[in-house]
Amino acid sequence: MSQTRAPRSDRPVRHPRSWRRRLGAYGGALALVGGLTSACSSGGGSLEKPNLNVGVVSGIGAATFELGVSQKVFDQSGLSLNVTDYSTDAAAEAALQKGQIDIAFGDYSEFLNVGASPVATSVQVVGEGYDAGENTIGLVASSGSSLKNASLSGTGGVAAQMSSGSVSVDVPDLASPEYLALSNWAISEQNPLSLTAQKVNSAGNNADGPTTATTMINAVVSGSVATAVLQEPYLTEAIETGKVTELANLDSGNAENMPVSGYFALRDTAQKNPNTIAAFESALAEAQALGNSRVAVEQALTAAKVPAQVASTTEIGNYPTNIVAANLTNVLSLMGSANLQTSSLDAAALTGGTDS
Repeated sequence: MSQTRAPRSDRPVRHPRSWRRRLGAYGGALALVGGLTSACSSGGGSLEKPNLNVGVVSGIGAATFELGVSQKVFDQSGLSLNVTDYSTDAAAEAALQKGQIDIAFGDYSEFLNVGASPVATSVQVVGEGYDAGENTIGLVASSGSSLKNASLSGTGGVAAQMSSGSVSVDVPDLASPEYLALSNWAISEQNPLSLTAQKVNSAGNNADGPTTATTMINAVVSGSVATAVLQEPYLTEAIETGKVTELANLDSGNAENMPVSGYFALRDTAQKNPNTIAAFESALAEAQALGNSRVAVEQALTAAKVPAQVASTTEIGNYPTNIVAANLTNVLSLMGSANLQTSSLDAAALTGGTDS
């Protein structure tokens, strides 16, 4: 069920976002995945590892997983989950590599970054997590900035100034979904970011999402950086202070509906525990379908300490209910365009050689 939210006049005018357009598909999936879970738990063979350690990097993408846990969706598939929260993708990657957790939820661009992630070449995607929807990633500037009235495109536009280095920008880090969206938006504006000239700053310093977002917002407001890229719910939270304005919706062009996060297991774990992974995937599909209810997602956000007013106006992306290799191909392509190393990866291997 969708819920009408007050319009935000300080944001670019856009078409209705994809979350609304895709609700019908999720409604059908809700009825379907219940049957899948029952089939898996009753006829899929005994579970090799019914007790799973799952690591989760908190954020809007994890909302449906948290809903599934609270509603005991995984218990109904015979799984007992021990869930550990991690503040960063790097911490979750390290735990997965060391065998401290069996499954990790995090960002594709972080986990699949061959140049930095210790697990990039050894993981299998066991569930899609969250896709950006329209209005969910934005480029912001101070409300008093002259950029507020500047053109985005063309000579002298914001994109050109960013590419030349005359406009600085903060992102959480240079492998974050925010950077991925920014880089591909710049390409679509025909002003690709220059590795030698750009002033794109990594603001994360291994801090958690809320801390990093606060750091970037404060930098924009103080004028120490001209712009920043924020993802929901931090984007809404920043705009509603009245201190920043959104210059551009970055969920556009090649990055439209960009897959942001997923669930990862070491390939060896997936191969040794096929029934367990199948049960997890089926239960996860049911949990993901809970994203059909905006009210439920808002409740999950407030439980994660997002202010109720922000949760009620936050733009929400999409929660896929199955794994589609083409989506991972898209992610790898976007990562390549952003100069992240993915050359040894392909979607077939990442999905265990299957497509849906």
